[in-house]
Order: sequence, then C-alpha cells, then structure tokens
Amino acid sequence: MSSFVDRWKRIRGVREAMLRSNLIELDVRIGSDRVAIRCPEMRGPKSESIVHTVGNPAPVQKVPRGTAVKSPLAGTYYASLSPGADPFVCVGARVSEGDVIGLVEAMKVFNEVTSDQTGEVVAVLVESGDILSNGQTIIIVDTDEAQGGIP
Repeated sequence: MSSFVDRWKRIRGVREAMLRSNLIELDVRIGSDRVAIRCPEMRGPKSESIVHTVGNPAPVQKVPRGTAVKSPLAGTYYASLSPGADPFVCVGARVSEGDVIGLVEAMKVFNEVTSDQTGEVVAVLVESGDILSNGQTIIIVDTDEAQGGIP
C-alpha cells in the first residue's frame, strides 16, 4: 500500500496535467484510489473541487508549530536556481529576514521570494513545480516568537 504522501503526489500530478490540458472534468481510478477533479468555469486554481477516496486513509499529518512564510504572488514555485541544484532552503536550515527561499515564476518573470522571518526551517510545504496561490505558505520557521503563527 502506498503512503499518503505518494497518493497526494499522484493527485497533484493529475491535477496539474488536467490544468495544462484545459480539461473541465476528470475522474481517475487506480486500484482502490479515486480522484475526481472538476473545474466547471476554469477560472483558475480556486474554482476546482478535489475529491479523494481511499480504502484505508492514512492518519492526518500535523503541521509543525512555527511562523508561516507565504508566497507574495501566484505562480510556479522553484526551490533552486536550476534543476539538480541545491535548494534555497531545506528543513533544519537557518534563515534570516531577507534570505531567498525560492523563486516564483509569474507571467514569464522569475521573482525572488524572501523570508520575512529569522529562525530554523521546520517544514517545507511545497516542491519545485508546484503552482502557488497568493498567500500560500511555502515554509514554516521556528522563531523565538512563534506564538501567533501556525498552531
């Protein structure tokens, strides 16, 4: 049985392929897994609804405590300068305010995304190639003042 993360990666891959192909509706079944994605108006990422049914769902994974660093714009996220290069940040890395944590491509322009927090990266919630929405959390930083962040 594949893990929850593997299943989620498959779902995300199907969704991205669907968006690239301008499909309005897609229903895929692989074994006991089923993914149904519908974009009735194709207005963008917010108009979709995703339904996932699994025979034995994995337990929900908790997001670590800390302060969220969010994307300032919508676009495609890149974790490094080029494929195969080291990522800008990884779990356990120390970041300071103003450090580059990734690139977001929007309208054929690459924009640096910088941290607005100082501390240790406790979670990286996106991968290279993910499509981000404005305000989506990219990383979680453990700061000395993590209160008011993600519980």
